[in-house]
Amino acid sequence: MTHPAGPVPAPRSDLAEAGRMLLRTVLPVGVVLVLALAVYGGTGHDLTIVLQDRFPEDSEYSGLFTIMFSSALMVCAGIALGSLVVARAWARATGAVGAASPALRAGLAVAVLCVFLGFDDMMMVHDAVLPGAGIPEDVGLAAYAVLGLVLVAWAFRPLLAEKLGLTFLVGLALLGGSLGGDVLESLFEESDPAVASVLGHAEDVVKFLAYAALCHLCVLLARRVMARTLAAATEKAAREAVERSGTTTGSGRVPLRITSGRHAAPTGAVPTLLADDRVDADLTMPIPTGLTRA
Repeated sequence: MTHPAGPVPAPRSDLAEAGRMLLRTVLPVGVVLVLALAVYGGTGHDLTIVLQDRFPEDSEYSGLFTIMFSSALMVCAGIALGSLVVARAWARATGAVGAASPALRAGLAVAVLCVFLGFDDMMMVHDAVLPGAGIPEDVGLAAYAVLGLVLVAWAFRPLLAEKLGLTFLVGLALLGGSLGGDVLESLFEESDPAVASVLGHAEDVVKFLAYAALCHLCVLLARRVMARTLAAATEKAAREAVERSGTTTGSGRVPLRITSGRHAAPTGAVPTLLADDRVDADLTMPIPTGLTRA
């Protein structure tokens, strides 16, 4: 269905949304990432350079993918936050409450989590900044774990209401896989450096796929918030127009027509009236088909 404010996202189940994310975002990103690493490694370069954290003294390409994916994560979080600002401004201006909730709460929680992850990874907060300030890395990681659990708990309930709980869990599972790979890498670091290196590369790739999944979730929530806000704005404008003109329908509904895309007029088309068109026609009725115009 096409709404005058734009296409309204079709309702899908938890499983369908998770599958859509994997097929449309995670899988393509994974394929492109593996191909890029294959080309880079095939030319004799060390993959550690582009997958590791940023160390400019090693190479100008040091930390390339960390910077790319962390930046994308924070940009997508900004998109989600921007949609929340618009929705909140609309709610305050009109007095409408909860028009886009629980997507509002879910978007805010996921955006904060993404900014937290992206900033920490890019700026090496728990790796270098906190230890440099005299805070042991283990203490920093424990504090991160508590903060991460709080953010996940904050986001999960509204995401369940939006049927995005499984999508969120897939992203968290990828993050968990990355952490597990990091632990295994440290275990093999002394006994078998070759295996540790492979595990380290795999851990980084899985982490970047988790970032891609969270980016998908941020943009999806932003789209839902904006679609609902624009739909509410359009309905309000139509209702006010009806009240000003004094036009009513027999059912008392707002005469706003929502039609399928195939009935939409082409861009730039000039509307013409049929001979039997009436000013007081009930525009909530479906558009008749099979009509010809002179």
